Amino acid sequence: MNRRPFSRLRLDDVPLKRKFLLIYLLCVLLPIMSINLFFYYRTSSDIQVREQENLRRSVERAGGELLGMIDESIALSRSIAADDSLYAAIDQTYASPSSYYAVYDEFLRDKLTRYMSANIQDVRVYTENDSIQDGSNYRVIQAGDKEPPWIHAVEKSTSPIALTAYLDEEPYKPGRRISIVGRMNVYPSYSTYAKYSRVDLDLARVSSILNREKNSVKFRLVDERGRVVADGIGGRDGEGTFYDNPALSTDEEKSGFALERPLGVQSYVKGWKLVGIADTRYIDSLKQESLRSILVLGIVSTIVPSLLIFFIFRSYHARVTKLSRHMERVRSERFELIDIPEGKDEIGGLIRAFNLMTGRIRALINDVYKLEIRQKNLELDRVRTELAMLQSQVNPHFLFNTLNAVLVVCTKNGYREITEIVKNLSLLMRQLLSRPDDMVPLEEELQFIRMYLEIEKFRFGDRFDYAFDIGPHAQEFRIPRMSLQPLVENACKHGLQGRKAGRKIEISAKLSGEGLQLLVRDNGVGMDEAQLRQVSERMSLEHPADGRSVGLRNVHRRLELFYRGDVRLLIRSREGEGTEAGFLIPALWLKHGENVPYPWEKEA
Repeated sequence: MNRRPFSRLRLDDVPLKRKFLLIYLLCVLLPIMSINLFFYYRTSSDIQVREQENLRRSVERAGGELLGMIDESIALSRSIAADDSLYAAIDQTYASPSSYYAVYDEFLRDKLTRYMSANIQDVRVYTENDSIQDGSNYRVIQAGDKEPPWIHAVEKSTSPIALTAYLDEEPYKPGRRISIVGRMNVYPSYSTYAKYSRVDLDLARVSSILNREKNSVKFRLVDERGRVVADGIGGRDGEGTFYDNPALSTDEEKSGFALERPLGVQSYVKGWKLVGIADTRYIDSLKQESLRSILVLGIVSTIVPSLLIFFIFRSYHARVTKLSRHMERVRSERFELIDIPEGKDEIGGLIRAFNLMTGRIRALINDVYKLEIRQKNLELDRVRTELAMLQSQVNPHFLFNTLNAVLVVCTKNGYREITEIVKNLSLLMRQLLSRPDDMVPLEEELQFIRMYLEIEKFRFGDRFDYAFDIGPHAQEFRIPRMSLQPLVENACKHGLQGRKAGRKIEISAKLSGEGLQLLVRDNGVGMDEAQLRQVSERMSLEHPADGRSVGLRNVHRRLELFYRGDVRLLIRSREGEGTEAGFLIPALWLKHGENVPYPWEKEA
């Protein structure tokens, strides 16, 4: 009694319905749910990474624009500090207001306004020269008055220029300011009075930059003291105050969507930074949209396969059940035909085979009862012969069906290399079993060889390679079928077997004045002169005792039969360098098409 493996025995005992339920749960439902969950988490991760990258780009873009505004103001401050004529006009002591206004009208009125731009709100020069009239772009710092807060920034700085944010308490226009303050001490000859330049950034422009992406990102500009000096929420004209709270709350830091970047590496923006906070509501909406799409896709991808499996299961379950019942009746010697629509699939084939078998069995039973013992024996012999013939016809068909089934599974699972090998093997078997003709075009023989070499390449991997060198028009001529393939198989089996790596076979077909020359070269172990001589001797033997060189001998015999001994068999080899084997078909015997006769056919 044959024993089956335990796991196989357990599977065979499971009813068909439960097997299909397991297939549905494990191969359809579970993979679909797993894939959808994987895609949801992957999509959420991609959204988060993308939004973090967008946040980084937004912060860099806004920071670049703010730094551009500051650099423009720095350049203006340096231009003012380098204007010697301005130094001369402000440093002199005026005898009366009228003498100052004369210089103001003639020189100072439009001196600073020409530096104005879209990014600058105001440009002023401050001096301790009390002979200058306070007003417009020129202001006087009176002795004993409270020192303006912006002067502290430039006094503490080691650089002559400083960036500062402060509350301006001047009655002219009080409010928040972000200014570039610089000492005017370039010319020692004009140092009678202390002089300062102040360039106020346009807060409306700063607010516009910070509000550019307000639907997705919130920006906060932080000074060197850690204060939020601009956030784009109000304060476009300087009203309001600064925030002394941290630039980022604890929740914002933990969210993963808050980013701090220094405003620049220059000394005058040291400690300043730009903070960007992504709007998580927008990100949450993207995740919700992704979740809805994946849920819809999951529902559709679950319902459609479920319906397909249901209809497919129903299409054959009734036929399999009926076939099983009739086979049970056979055990009771009730040979009844199955009277249902058979179908054209494999189950339909089984039903047809069962009906045929049942009909023949019933006929045989009737014949057994009617004939004598001798006639029964003869009939049994005939039946055995017929069954053997049927078996010989069914086996190739079953082999092709099996190969096609393996091919479908490999294609479905993405096994590309195995798919190609199974396809080539199926074509090889079909050509070997279904081609009765003896002469085929060289192109078809080369295609057959290519499929065989692909199988060998799959076997050896990177250690094996092949190449074809086919001359023009050579593929159009016809040669005996399977006359070149044994030479290729010989090269793979004997020539390359002893070589560990770098195995290569080259097949060439050249058309010349002598005829069509076909050669198979390999870079294998080769043969010495004694071995080459032994091979030549074996080809002339009818039945060699050792059974070696069978392929070469068969090719030689077939070529002699086809071409009456006019064909030349070519074998060249050198030990350690490889072997070259082939044959030359004379031009007289070349057959170009189906209807071109051979020379002996012309004689007939």
